[in-house]
Amino acid sequence: MSDLKDLEFLAERARELLDRQITSFRATHAKAGSIIAVVAIFVPLFLSIIEKSVFIIKVFSIIPIVLLCYSLVLMIEILRQKKLDQGFNESQFDKLVNKSYEDILLYEIGAKKDSFTDNQVITESHNRKFNYGLSYTITAIFLSFALLTLSIFVEPKKTTTMSENEKTENTNNVISKETTPDTSKTKDRVIPSVPKEERTQLNEGKDIKISSSKKLND
Repeated sequence: MSDLKDLEFLAERARELLDRQITSFRATHAKAGSIIAVVAIFVPLFLSIIEKSVFIIKVFSIIPIVLLCYSLVLMIEILRQKKLDQGFNESQFDKLVNKSYEDILLYEIGAKKDSFTDNQVITESHNRKFNYGLSYTITAIFLSFALLTLSIFVEPKKTTTMSENEKTENTNNVISKETTPDTSKTKDRVIPSVPKEERTQLNEGKDIKISSSKKLND
């Protein structure tokens, strides 16, 4: 049994390497999920703020949006990666139960070694996508903050709506009415002559008719 110490050491090392590989894979998997959450929150917030900016800033905002969307796609691909091998499975117990300890150690070393080698292809692709996605996300966030800062100093031109135009016209009309002099008040007035038939007669006494004979006598 003492002669198998070297195999036990190799089996232990193979187990440690495989465990580290799987732990790294899971950590990257979790970080990809966190980046997806950050992007999902940041994009709508960025769009809601940038829509009030000038047109040219809106055009340049397409760049960080595209980078964030591509990063989101990469992170989703990471979450959909294939499963990793973790050594021999439980179905091999029946086959190994009758094997010698040396053969079991050799089999375990071989299973972990092959698992690590096959997993390496997946983890390298996994890490490469994560690094690209992280770089795109950081670049997009810096560009977004730069555009948001620029939008503070570049204010959009105010466009008057129909109601604002109407209010302006009404205000101008009121001002013009107030400032325009009333010519009817400054014109010289002339009192017209009214004919007798258009005037009202008032009789406060009694009409006395005098005959013509009486007039002659008088």
